[in-house]
Amino acid sequence: MMTEKQLLLARMAAHRARVLRDLIGVDEASFTQVRIYGDWNMAMLLAHLGEYDGFYAQAVLAALDGDLAAHGLDYTPIRDHLVPDRVGDWSLEESVDFMLRARANYVQTLAPVSEDDLRRKQRFNWTFGNKTGKSTKSIYTWTRERFLHDAGHHEDVREWMKKATRQDNAGPRSVMSAALQAASDDFWFSAALLDDAERDKRPVCGHWTLKDVVGHLADCDAYYSHAIGLLLDENPEPLELNDNEDQNEKWVKARARQSFERVKTDALSARQTLLDKLATLGEEELSFPFMGEGVHYPNTYHCFWSALEHYLDHAAVLRRELGVAMPKYLLRFKGPYTD
Repeated sequence: MMTEKQLLLARMAAHRARVLRDLIGVDEASFTQVRIYGDWNMAMLLAHLGEYDGFYAQAVLAALDGDLAAHGLDYTPIRDHLVPDRVGDWSLEESVDFMLRARANYVQTLAPVSEDDLRRKQRFNWTFGNKTGKSTKSIYTWTRERFLHDAGHHEDVREWMKKATRQDNAGPRSVMSAALQAASDDFWFSAALLDDAERDKRPVCGHWTLKDVVGHLADCDAYYSHAIGLLLDENPEPLELNDNEDQNEKWVKARARQSFERVKTDALSARQTLLDKLATLGEEELSFPFMGEGVHYPNTYHCFWSALEHYLDHAAVLRRELGVAMPKYLLRFKGPYTD
């Protein structure tokens, strides 16, 4: 049975993954030169998301330790209008890394929180500059605010995209890496909503079970890695596998006797291989046009793009089939590399 904490984690992951997905295909200069509003740029916004995750992780710890009532919360250090003063000299890579580490820390901080602790009301004093007051909130509220905060800034991202420069070549590697990791979180936190006993029994994608889907993700990521090798002229042998429906079914049948633990291990390993490969590539390798046969991507960057959307698509289908209560746009996904 889905717990409230599991649903919160899945919702957080889904919103974050969609925010980062919408930044794919944007040239690197836009992240620092195109303003969102005022003197904020997109790199600052990404760091801002990390600042809020970090602040509320401290709030969760204080609530768990019983220190919140005595010490309260001081919101002053995260005043929005001072974002450029705090992170304005950071590079895009530094902002992205900070955002990733802060979200991972929030998730880790939430791990020991029980369902009772999640909903327990916390009465505390708050400070914001020269203003003070009292408030009553819970860890549930703060965690819910994590995805609502992302959702609000997602609207800012969409408006910013109207001014940013799109390109056929590679966007920033750091953003693609963060998006790939977020897409993986999106899928796995939604997969956790399914009871263990149903992982290889209940259909969640046509006639496929969760085990079938996970094995499929592993095989497709292996396909992507092979395709990238061809794009970079690292693999002399041609691609023998195609990502069509017949091949997908062959892959699923080949894994029929494997355990869920085995296919999950393969999926995690295959995704990490992609991330490791991405970390080694420079802009020229990501954007060099492919002129050969057997790969349906214009360059390496677009192959990673396809791998990103593949996870997002299956995460959305999984939530829809499980009947998860989320906004409709998180129950479907459409992009240039999805049907």
